[in-house]
Amino acid sequence: MSVNSPTEGHDPRTATMVTAEECWDHFENQETGLCEVLSRSRESALQASLWWSEVMQGEGRIIGLGAGTSGRLIQLEMAEWGPTFSVPEERRLALIAGGDEALKRAVEGAEDDGPAGQLAVRESAVGNEDLVLGISASGAAAYVREGLLEAARRGARTLLITSNPETDWFAEVRSLRLLLETGSETVAGSTRLGAATATHRLLHRISTIGALRLGWIYRGRMIRMQITNAKLRRRARTMVSELTKLSEATSTELISKSGNDLRLAVAIGWLGSSTEIAQEVLNAANGRLSAIERHLKAIQAGELRPEELAGLLRKP
Repeated sequence: MSVNSPTEGHDPRTATMVTAEECWDHFENQETGLCEVLSRSRESALQASLWWSEVMQGEGRIIGLGAGTSGRLIQLEMAEWGPTFSVPEERRLALIAGGDEALKRAVEGAEDDGPAGQLAVRESAVGNEDLVLGISASGAAAYVREGLLEAARRGARTLLITSNPETDWFAEVRSLRLLLETGSETVAGSTRLGAATATHRLLHRISTIGALRLGWIYRGRMIRMQITNAKLRRRARTMVSELTKLSEATSTELISKSGNDLRLAVAIGWLGSSTEIAQEVLNAANGRLSAIERHLKAIQAGELRPEELAGLLRKP
């Protein structure tokens, strides 16, 4: 299938670009355009973030499909969901044309291998609880196209991030397209530049807003992060202390009691209760500290006991 993509075009503004300074200035001028491109994707991106949160709240997986730079971007993005949001590896899977070797070097012809995309989706046992996110700046990567079509046949929700409005094949998929019309590149065809930059930012926004919807981000803090080194231990201690207004020493104790679950540590501090009661309340709140916070004044005034709050939160 032949696809004409604007990313392959030549930007006439670069025809006289000779010096390093001119190249730098061209990149600077492109920045404003990239921001505008992202702004135009707002509604589709918010819908994508809703799907992200629904899949993560359920039992499904988020599976990325990409070739070349696009594949590396989705791998890079998903790798951060573990430490930032405690998403288990088995619930985030990046399928890259050419396999893991393509993370380190270009694997020639891999993006043109449509059957490999289909096979990767089948072997991953993609089903109707999953969300499959394909990235193809040009819209021409057969690996991504055939992988998405196979995922749709298997009942999965599918997303396509592309810089090409002429992706007619995606009409076969009853799903969501996120169009980033970045146009011609500073170096014609080099989609690792503008298209990749816009895509990377969009991926950040989708996952971050999706996590916010789930209560995994609270008041601008990564409240579901993994604590794996000294820097993160300091961050966790400060976070719990700031949210509970308790000392850092007490906050360290709460983190230990909670088994490094920062939401639980904050809930214990807020409620002044046992770990068991705080866990029950947190479960009733679907893990959302904001739901508990709404009742804090009543608890602190003695008008509501912590053990009563779980029942209150469960009411429809």
